[in-house]
Amino acid sequence: HLKDGRADGEVGAFVSCPAYPSGGGIVANGVYCDNVDGNITHVRLWSASLSGTLPTLLGQMTTLKIFDITKNEVGGSIPTEISAWKTTIRGFYAKHNKLEGTLPTEVGAGGGGGRPPFLS
Repeated sequence: HLKDGRADGEVGAFVSCPAYPSGGGIVANGVYCDNVDGNITHVRLWSASLSGTLPTLLGQMTTLKIFDITKNEVGGSIPTEISAWKTTIRGFYAKHNKLEGTLPTEVGAGGGGGRPPFLS
């Protein structure tokens, strides 16, 4: 559940992954880390009954490659803080939500793969 622009609950508490002996894996349902540094690389929360707005702390997840919140009830504006994803993000999926606006122009710039898909 997202509330007042801040994440509330287990998944929202993570900006980086805790240290695991194996170096990576699933932190919580839908949150995945890499096997090298333990950084969050994927957030896949389709049909997770999310509501509220996207938290600004998402901008701190600068190793994120995929952000997928398809089929939820998330609304409001897309936070400008996610412009920090400029070179890492490869996909931003938000189809079937209530989001307004567009991705910041910096998102996906300079990453070699062009702008990520944005489906709303």
